[in-house]
Amino acid sequence: MRQTQAQLARSGRRLVVTGAVLEAAAVALGIAGLVTWTIAATSRTQQRVARMEVPPAELARRHWARARAATSAGVGAWRGLPAGRETARR
Repeated sequence: MRQTQAQLARSGRRLVVTGAVLEAAAVALGIAGLVTWTIAATSRTQQRVARMEVPPAELARRHWARARAATSAGVGAWRGLPAGRETARR
């Protein structure tokens, strides 16, 4: 039996609608997963920061000071200055 043009158009529309519904469901599920993951990651980060002995800001300041000292020592060694001497800032 041959399908008519109207039957073919109807089945095509049905496929398009089914595809759109499945895509919408996938988007909703993806957004729900993203929200759940974000909440879990935020909670875990807050717990980790609360257990730290040194606050993150202080830890960053310490590391920055160490990096500056190492850079100064490296520049001094490269220029041939004695160790411990501060390089002149321009």
